[in-house]
Amino acid sequence: MVKAGASVLAATTIGVLAWKYKELQTKHEGLLSMAAGLVVQLAESTAENEILKSENQSLKSENDYLKSATGASKTLKSYDC
Repeated sequence: MVKAGASVLAATTIGVLAWKYKELQTKHEGLLSMAAGLVVQLAESTAENEILKSENQSLKSENDYLKSATGASKTLKSYDC
């Protein structure tokens, strides 16, 4: 009777451990998937930020040119009728 009880207890323990392992594995996969998604979002955000920096620099250069004597002169001449 003691051996049968020990066998049932061992089988139950193994079953519970296997179930918990599977549960933790599923949670782990979910966390990995979420982390991967966050890494992708970060990469996209960083790339977009670099594009915006480049566009901003280009606009600053254009603005500086238009403020210069040459740029202002060409702009004003383009409005002459």
